[in-house]
Amino acid sequence: MPTGDPRLRAVFLGVTHPHARAWATAAARHAEVELVGAYDPDHGAAAEFARTYRCATLTEPAVDPAEHDLVIVDGRNDQARELALIGVRAGRPVFIEKTGGRSARELYQVAAEARDRDVITQLGYFLRYSTAVVEARELVAAGGFGRLSLARFHAAIPHQAWQSMAGWFGDPTQVVGPFTEAGCHLIDIVRMIFGDPQSVTAGAASWQQPPNHAEDVLAAILRYDGMIATVDFTAHEANPWNVSWGIELYGTTGTATFGLTPARSAISHGTHRWTEHSTAGGDEADHRNVVAAENEALMERGMDAFVEAVRGRAAVPVDAWSGAGTLSLIERILAAAHRGV
Repeated sequence: MPTGDPRLRAVFLGVTHPHARAWATAAARHAEVELVGAYDPDHGAAAEFARTYRCATLTEPAVDPAEHDLVIVDGRNDQARELALIGVRAGRPVFIEKTGGRSARELYQVAAEARDRDVITQLGYFLRYSTAVVEARELVAAGGFGRLSLARFHAAIPHQAWQSMAGWFGDPTQVVGPFTEAGCHLIDIVRMIFGDPQSVTAGAASWQQPPNHAEDVLAAILRYDGMIATVDFTAHEANPWNVSWGIELYGTTGTATFGLTPARSAISHGTHRWTEHSTAGGDEADHRNVVAAENEALMERGMDAFVEAVRGRAAVPVDAWSGAGTLSLIERILAAAHRGV
């Protein structure tokens, strides 16, 4: 779609994902996007969503190429494949909430049909747009740490989320487990920086306490050529969302730590001194406000990337193929953890 076209008319298929309203707000704020419709199998949720964003309520999951330019899939994981395929088969670009389905196989099907029909797809991995993640990726690509030997990645779910979001995380019909549901962001970042590992080992433990039906803590070792990346995850961290999520890099000429939100970094090039940068506020209220503002900005960057790709001005940063690759690596990690190797 060339730049001279009018605003892109976006329809939501699925609106019940916890991120749906954040993505809708990002789309509504974009100068080149207009929200025109919303569908969800939960018709009440669709109607409420449509009232909030002043668009039409759809009673059927249909995409009309004459009326819809973009499709945004943002409902339950077990609905993602079928709703995404509706958009793909209509020939419209499709933005798909992460994880994109309950398995790599489901998302690979979407990716394959999109490829065959030359349809643009993008996954909703927004933490990859953190300025700290971008800085880490650029430094690794430029060889800013010499030869890397070790990388560490940490992600978590707040313990309180098992009360505030128990209905989502505790539903085994649509959430595979906490590492898949939340840790997928981190695996997306690992693959963006380093690609897929040569081999995987992992371990996990479960408290076996409802509402969680899967792992409560997990750690994985990803082996690359001459380098190891470790990934650790807990479903019961005291901190709020994303505050402790981070990356550490260890090379022959530099060492660095990065926090995803608030975006922060500390870099040393073989001395006692560290160059530090942080967007964090002073007190708890300032800190909370910065995180909220950054989360909105990350969503806006993701939506802008989608529009840029649809307009033909840039490549898609993370398409359905990449999203399926992330799910595939997660499945490798979980299989290794279940084997205990």
